[in-house]
Amino acid sequence: MYDPIDGFFDRHSKVINWENTLSSYEKRSVIAAFSVPLQNLRQVSLATSNLFNVLAHFDPESIPLNIIAHGAQVCREGRLADKAVSSVPKLSARLRMMARLPWKKHKSSQSSTSDHNANSECAPNAAPYSTSMLETVIDLICSKDSLREAMNCFEECSLAQPSFGDNPSLHIHDLTQLVVLNQSRAADQVDECHAVAVTLLTSAFSTLHNYWLPQSWAACERFVPHLISLEKHRPAQTPPNREFMEMSQEIGLYFQWQGRYNEAEAILSRVLAQREKAAGIGEDHLDTLGTVQALAEVYRALGKYDKAEEFLGRALAGREKQIGADHRDTLVTLEALGYLRTLQHRYDDAEELYARLLEKRKVQLGAEHLETLNALECLAHVYARQGKLDDAMPFYKRVLAGREKQLGPEHPETLKAMANLGDLYREQGKYDEAKPLLARVLRSRETQLGEEHPDTLDVGHKLARLYLDRSKYDDAETLYARVLAGEEKQLGAEHPETLVAVHNFALLRRRQGRWEEAEELYRRALAGQVKVQGDSHPHTRVTMRNLAYLYQRQGRDEEAEALRARLREVE
Repeated sequence: MYDPIDGFFDRHSKVINWENTLSSYEKRSVIAAFSVPLQNLRQVSLATSNLFNVLAHFDPESIPLNIIAHGAQVCREGRLADKAVSSVPKLSARLRMMARLPWKKHKSSQSSTSDHNANSECAPNAAPYSTSMLETVIDLICSKDSLREAMNCFEECSLAQPSFGDNPSLHIHDLTQLVVLNQSRAADQVDECHAVAVTLLTSAFSTLHNYWLPQSWAACERFVPHLISLEKHRPAQTPPNREFMEMSQEIGLYFQWQGRYNEAEAILSRVLAQREKAAGIGEDHLDTLGTVQALAEVYRALGKYDKAEEFLGRALAGREKQIGADHRDTLVTLEALGYLRTLQHRYDDAEELYARLLEKRKVQLGAEHLETLNALECLAHVYARQGKLDDAMPFYKRVLAGREKQLGPEHPETLKAMANLGDLYREQGKYDEAKPLLARVLRSRETQLGEEHPDTLDVGHKLARLYLDRSKYDDAETLYARVLAGEEKQLGAEHPETLVAVHNFALLRRRQGRWEEAEELYRRALAGQVKVQGDSHPHTRVTMRNLAYLYQRQGRDEEAEALRARLREVE
């Protein structure tokens, strides 16, 4: 038999993080101290008590009442819209989700036949949720007076502390939350309460658009702790529904856009495992393949190129089989694979992929479509990496002009095109054209993304290299120090981009005549590149060559020759 007291102390002692020598009687007294206010709440209003049980599934530190209210309003509008279209015997996607929730209906005087019709998705005027906890909670939340009365009731019962400011919220003590969740389990209500909480959160999130743009990040971040809490408190035998998995994936993509790659990897890996096991989805479903692609791009950003290649191969094969080689989603995967080939220095493969992609998008979408411009930019990357600067230049200019016209001058994609063009000018030695572009992108990214975002660090690295090329060593040193510290923090000490920054910092130190520091940095870069990318990787070979040159300048001819001999073996 389930003992709520033993369950409370056994399951949650680590969460509470306390040690005690309480007797069984004393433990029961502690639980009773929390149980009395909950009993009082139930006596005041069953609907208010149900709302509190639902809210206990959110992160208790600050439950956003405006998000909860918005989610309830979205549910209500969906319900009204469905009732208005009585001639269509099919519920909306969100209402079908609501109908699937494990409600426990209140008893009514209706016959069993009426009950059957009320729960049928095929009944045109069906209201499968009419007597459910979901409806009572929605009605309470959507009434400002009732919601405020409920908040006051929580406070009067010493269960929670509401705050009515610009962003109204509710704070529940951790111990109160744990008692409520355990009582819900004991009463066999936890599935229902958790499902209502999921519906409210996912409904509110469904109206949040453009989560990949910096101006939406603050709004998106408010959902994160509650998504984590709902996953943490999800009943063990209850799999997540599609809406919750979709929201989880979009939060993972939000992490990716923010440069929070480790968090993105963790949440997307979880979603992938859930989708692979979910009934009606499985390993080959298009939703699953979308998660595979998203995770592949996170692996690429983390410098885990082998994992990225494995996942992109799976996504490409699956999409080609199910939706065809020319479908837009398949072409997105092809584009990602081409970018990976570029990073792997497999330029011939990348060029072939991008040329094919560009032609398909011109035919399908037109020459000026944003996705066509993406393909054009990718092909320009390959040309630039191959040293075909004159071939890359018109492509970069065309991409920048197209994005400025369609997206505006401050859009992240426009800034990316501007940074690419600025860096190409630098490689051509056109420093007067390069510096204004790179400096402008740096300022905009610092404002939009913050100083430590990987994209900000990337353009900072480009500008530092320009200063190095122009022998402005003090300016270069300031930027290199900032870039290196940021990339070590954001990407890790052995990420390929971090190691490039280490190498370039070493190059600066050599030109400054600070040879001991240069040697230390070169050695660090070489050790990391050998470990991560191997002896034969182009970056590794460049570092070997430059370290050998430093040895030669120091008169250490034997060490220089030994390194050059090693270089000849891998070239």
